[in-house]
Amino acid sequence: MHINLFRSILLSVTIFFSISGYSQAVFENVDNSIYEYLNRQALRGNIIVDDMIRPLTRNQIAAYLNELDSAYNAQKIRLNAVEHNELRFHIKEYGIGVDEGSVNSLKERWFKKDPRGRLRFLSKIDSTHSLDRISKNILQPFQFNIEPVIQGSVLTSNDKKTTIYKATGLQIWASLGKRFGLQMYYRDINEEGTGIDFDKKFTPQQGYIPATHPGTKTLNYADVRGTMTYQWKNGLFAVGKEQYVTGYGLNGNLIFSTKAPSFPYIRLTQQILPWLKFEYMHAVLASRLVDTPNSYIASNGGVFGGQRLQMIPKYMVSHAFSLRLKKGLTLMLGESVVYNDRIQLGYVLPLMFYKAWDQYVSGTNINAGSNTQFFVQLSSRNQLKNTHLYTSILVDEFSPSAIFSARRSRTQIGFNVGGSVTNFPFLPNLTCSIDYTRINPFVYQNLLPAQEYSNNGYLIGDWMGNNSDRLVIEAKYIPIPRMRVVLRLEQIRKGSAGTTAQQYFQQPQPDFLFGLQQKSWATSGRVSYEWIHNLYFFGQLARREIKLYSPNFSSTMFYQFSAGCSLGL
Repeated sequence: MHINLFRSILLSVTIFFSISGYSQAVFENVDNSIYEYLNRQALRGNIIVDDMIRPLTRNQIAAYLNELDSAYNAQKIRLNAVEHNELRFHIKEYGIGVDEGSVNSLKERWFKKDPRGRLRFLSKIDSTHSLDRISKNILQPFQFNIEPVIQGSVLTSNDKKTTIYKATGLQIWASLGKRFGLQMYYRDINEEGTGIDFDKKFTPQQGYIPATHPGTKTLNYADVRGTMTYQWKNGLFAVGKEQYVTGYGLNGNLIFSTKAPSFPYIRLTQQILPWLKFEYMHAVLASRLVDTPNSYIASNGGVFGGQRLQMIPKYMVSHAFSLRLKKGLTLMLGESVVYNDRIQLGYVLPLMFYKAWDQYVSGTNINAGSNTQFFVQLSSRNQLKNTHLYTSILVDEFSPSAIFSARRSRTQIGFNVGGSVTNFPFLPNLTCSIDYTRINPFVYQNLLPAQEYSNNGYLIGDWMGNNSDRLVIEAKYIPIPRMRVVLRLEQIRKGSAGTTAQQYFQQPQPDFLFGLQQKSWATSGRVSYEWIHNLYFFGQLARREIKLYSPNFSSTMFYQFSAGCSLGL
């Protein structure tokens, strides 16, 4: 049934939308340095970048770079020496692909530069014959690339705890013609030492699913992603397992973040009008909860308990409209739902009002409903010269009828507000930023554990969780091309998660930061350098102070030093 559903959607997309665009219709890792470069150029007003939802595709990135290059050559914009050097560097990676219909066959190349001068581990460019819709024999450009992933780092602190991080893997991407793209990313990750964070809950580091049983000083897990994309002139359809990030923020994202492991989804994007864009995503999440009634006895003599365990199915759907109010000013309005048990027709329809569908299915029975959220994202780039201002709001629960009642009010919302300024006269490659996030009590939580805002036990939103706030002040400087020097100050406060009974019945609701658990302050300095494409070297020194208030008061201050390198992301 699910396979037929995907086939129907793909067929509909193929029939009803026009076909054009560039090759390389594959997503780029959200951690790649290209996003920071494009963000800074958009902040300066040199280009308009639509990156509220990431990842972007390689051809979207190529188009932005081509726009920058054309404007620079026409002397419409100014780039300093560092910016222009980085532009040439990124064009080697993403420059416009092979033109459709051309014969440009190159033998596979090992450890050699491709036609744009980018050194590749293995690269193949060819033209293949295929039939179009009216049975004409045409040439389709085919590109295929393989890159290794080799990462290593060491983290040590003055409390004599050390963690050694090692990862190996492959990333593969291919494109056929202008429309189809395939990609796969795999990392096998090992951590060793006395400082391993086996929980990885209260940290921005991505959560994990253990590949083997963790030891006392060892941890093994994998990061696997893969996507198939189909792209046309004004839109894209994707099926895969990938990261999905919405909004902006320093050290966290309120709406959708990279905290939880990547999840399988279908994604549809359509530019309806020059100023109006639509985004739809339907994901399959992991609940980690056993569906006891549907589990059954296995006839294996009682080995491993003698049971076949079924997990509670869990899903998430989201859709949003982005409105370009004026040049550089964009507003996004969206809705998301976490639901379980089975796929529902209403959530497969991209233009359905999901809150109304939930009420249709559940009536007035809260135990039959789903977990619905509304979100807003506003971004202003270069409205104030060289400045980016943004805010995100996530509404988990809100009662308009009780807004003026201190006793009955239930304002379960989170918000993020921040800004960046760059291109100072005395230091043109300096960017200063400030970012504040507050998440009220009980945000992300739900009456039903299978409908909490999480995947595989990790939050889909900001890693701090509810009843917390964070203030970040950051200065980023680029002394030479591809080098980043970052100084950051960060303060975090975290309160109790509370109970389900408190969430639904306590009146008035508990105050913000009730049951205060901890306060922390961190000062860090980080230097990173991208020597060649996707080969990074970095070092970081951080001072952290943590005050725990529950269950017993304690205060800890320690220093951490980390260094490493990464080939591939």
